[in-house]
Amino acid sequence: MVIYRLPYSSEAIRIECDTVTRFDSIDDIRGRKGFVMIPYDLESGHQVLLFEGPQHATPISQHPTPNTHQPSQITQNPSLYAQAFSAFITALQKGEFAKLVLSRTSEWEWDNNEEGLMEAFYRACNLYPRMMIYLAQIPGEGVWMGCTPEILVSGSGNHYRTMALAGTMSVPDTVPVKNIVWSAKNRKEQEIVADYVREAVSSYVRILEEEGPYTSRAGQLVHLKTEFHLAPLPDIQHSSPVIHNLIKALHPTPAVCGLPAKEAAAFIRENEGYDREYYSGVVGMLDEDNETNLFVNLRCGHFHDGKATLYGGGGILKDSTLGSEWNETNWKMNTILQTL
Repeated sequence: MVIYRLPYSSEAIRIECDTVTRFDSIDDIRGRKGFVMIPYDLESGHQVLLFEGPQHATPISQHPTPNTHQPSQITQNPSLYAQAFSAFITALQKGEFAKLVLSRTSEWEWDNNEEGLMEAFYRACNLYPRMMIYLAQIPGEGVWMGCTPEILVSGSGNHYRTMALAGTMSVPDTVPVKNIVWSAKNRKEQEIVADYVREAVSSYVRILEEEGPYTSRAGQLVHLKTEFHLAPLPDIQHSSPVIHNLIKALHPTPAVCGLPAKEAAAFIRENEGYDREYYSGVVGMLDEDNETNLFVNLRCGHFHDGKATLYGGGGILKDSTLGSEWNETNWKMNTILQTL
């Protein structure tokens, strides 16, 4: 079973399916229709998941269910994060990378019952109207739930969208967006992602319009965002699915990996200290014939074996500091923790 809600929508879509189809590569889902989960690292052994089945729309209550279960923290592993940060910052200061993304997990006690998770899903829908909210049950592997503000690619026909979302601050809703001032580090981090997106999509689409960078809210956090409106190149439109090409071109972006991309992915695999699984991968509805809405799997958790594993990360530049980056991961994990 999968249930998801698109940003600003007043209804959730539920997909009933008893089984999940598994694939070894993104190429294998070309031409398929359904809710997909693509792992961050396709070389990690995790498969591409496709949920297919009847879809049912259900209204979202405007009154969140009271939170009756307060999870208790099991571990955060600050020493492991500090060790990884040291390796990352050393490589950056040597000039081996322009940017790297370092993430971590924290574990919390959670009973994983379906009723509690559905309450968390609907609570997330009410807390975060600007985000895509999803909950996916994977037979034998537990449940994933996320609240993501970042579109990887959406659209259909002759019009598609993607974005460069990077830079993070914790700012209360009471502060007007126009009053928010960004540091040089955050602006540089977002610029790196925007430049990558422009180059990555250029073989398949032309950019019709570019908006930003501007400040975008995501719960209690704000980010710098540049939106790109895209149209297929004439010789590409009829030869292969645009969506398929864009997924392969963009994933993973420097917003979750780094630059140079291939070398950054290998470095993260060796030095981050854990397996991201589907965190910072891709989630959403794939429908090449109609409307596709795919998102980067951020602000998410994996619920399994009596615990919730929450994920959070941030972009590291050569002038980043351990304390500020640790705080950023806490802010991001708090997004989903607020729903539990």
